[in-house]
Amino acid sequence: MIGAGLSGLVCATRLVAGGADVVVLEARDRVGGRLHTSTVGGAAVDLGGQWMTPGQPRLAALARDLGVAIEKHDRSGRALLDDRGGLLAALGQWRVMRRIERMMKRLDGDLDNQSLGEWFAREVRHSIARERLALHADLIFATDPASLSLLHYLTTMNATSGFRPQSSDEYRFEGGAQLLAIRLAERLGERVRLGEPVITIEQSADAIIVRTRPDMERAPTRPDMERDPTHRSQRAEQESTYRGQRAVLAIPPPLVRKLAIELPAGARAYVNAAFSGRVVKCFAAYAQPSWRERGLSGESYHPRGAVRATVELAGDPPVLLAFVVGAEAARWSSRDPDERRGVVLSAFAPFAPEPPLDYLEVDWGTDPWSAGCVPALPPRALSAGARWREPIGRLHVAGTESATTWPGYMEGAIDAGERAASEVLAAL
Repeated sequence: MIGAGLSGLVCATRLVAGGADVVVLEARDRVGGRLHTSTVGGAAVDLGGQWMTPGQPRLAALARDLGVAIEKHDRSGRALLDDRGGLLAALGQWRVMRRIERMMKRLDGDLDNQSLGEWFAREVRHSIARERLALHADLIFATDPASLSLLHYLTTMNATSGFRPQSSDEYRFEGGAQLLAIRLAERLGERVRLGEPVITIEQSADAIIVRTRPDMERAPTRPDMERDPTHRSQRAEQESTYRGQRAVLAIPPPLVRKLAIELPAGARAYVNAAFSGRVVKCFAAYAQPSWRERGLSGESYHPRGAVRATVELAGDPPVLLAFVVGAEAARWSSRDPDERRGVVLSAFAPFAPEPPLDYLEVDWGTDPWSAGCVPALPPRALSAGARWREPIGRLHVAGTESATTWPGYMEGAIDAGERAASEVLAAL
């Protein structure tokens, strides 16, 4: 197993239950991949994936099995929304959303030859409605619609809740979403080997060989990672070699480009084209949720500007979270830290004008073992034959990017991990 994110750990757990002998190789000094929990002002916050919604049964079942409690996200109060354009903008947006839903049901390969941005520019006449629809896409895919295949957008929307979620309820995990990965890793025990980035995957007629080099460049470690019970140093001075009957690749496709590996044309086309949307999450802890006294929820959405959305994370102390995505996120690390903080606190000012108790930001685009967060494909990749799900000889594919339901989400990671485990067990 290559990758100790949620998908890889679920896959490994299913394989062990099926009687397989498993080793999980992870480049980082921690498990969880794009699930990572830390603290701001003493309150636990998810630096990466965090939400569970109705319609995600695998995730709910896994949380129950691992004894990880969930808590409903309190969205009561008034959100601050873009009110420009009035009824005409709202009506234009509604009409386009209904049209997109019809397109989702009859996917056409020709749709891959244009970007979502091109389609918006041509088909959405009202400029404010167009901005709002682009904002929705920005927040889901963390990339400019001009970079996103229209077919990929429609396929992903069709595999998730689209514009019609079962409800507006959202849930968070008590102790953070990374706790799911930590508890899976605890069950796997010494099978999980941290600090072992894979560099080479080779196949022969009767085996698959994986080589790691623990002295490769690794992601920076925050001091609080030492509190992760799965954290341990397993560095070696020399390259390590693992030989087995099957392997499962459960890492983001853009990272596969770093490996020495032979891939069939469709898989290579996917790996070469795929990119991960950039996300920066910025947190500020406050002494009191003063915005609640004014009937505000802490939630806001901005079609323009660096901060595209904010949300309250109930805790002790309460925390406001801002999302910077796409092109703005790609530029974020080049800006002065004080300037970045000022931009975020300005977005929080309508809710909390006072200085925060603590502040933290995490830029997933600068993490060498993620290179972003949200899976995406540009135009013309799928029509050129890009594929990323089918087994490649003795190598199987997991990871949320390969899911058939909820790709890009924790639910999708579980779906892909379970499917890959079934493939391997059937082949042994």
